[in-house]
Amino acid sequence: MADQNTPENEQDPGANTQMFRAFVSEGEAPAESKPNGRILAIAGAAVLLVVVIVLIAVL
Repeated sequence: MADQNTPENEQDPGANTQMFRAFVSEGEAPAESKPNGRILAIAGAAVLLVVVIVLIAVL
């Protein structure tokens, strides 16, 4: 009976350092240095909501 877990033509990426490094760096995305517009809009809406709640509570 043949071993069905490891086909003969398939290489183990963990056995080759270069293949492993390529696998690890494949999912990395470059870090953004500035916040995008969506984050700023959500933060602005949150601040506005807090201001409105405070004004309603005071008046």
